[in-house]
Amino acid sequence: MQNILNENYSGFEEEDYFLIRDQEALNTFYGKINRTRKPGLVPPVVDFTQNMLLVWCGDSKTSNFVDLEINESDDSLIVHKLESKAKKQNKLIVSPFSIYNLRLSSKSLKVQR
Repeated sequence: MQNILNENYSGFEEEDYFLIRDQEALNTFYGKINRTRKPGLVPPVVDFTQNMLLVWCGDSKTSNFVDLEINESDDSLIVHKLESKAKKQNKLIVSPFSIYNLRLSSKSLKVQR
């Protein structure tokens, strides 16, 4: 798993985790986060025949990025939210999001809280 982007505003009000497996879903996600940005962010170039993206969106009270870890079971990818190494909260970050590049898998996503 490789982190390819951390940004400070997603527009999501609730924490969410989801997988993006095609260009249409990536464009839809970027359409939402770019509604309030001028200029908007450019979506990353992804070969969806070999890769997919894991997106984490923090809620409107989140003021730090998170570290994620993925473990695989027989039928799912299990995401663990780790304690952030950064102790200092950033007042400029509101509803942050991170995007991670993963190898393509048909497994479902489960969040371990």
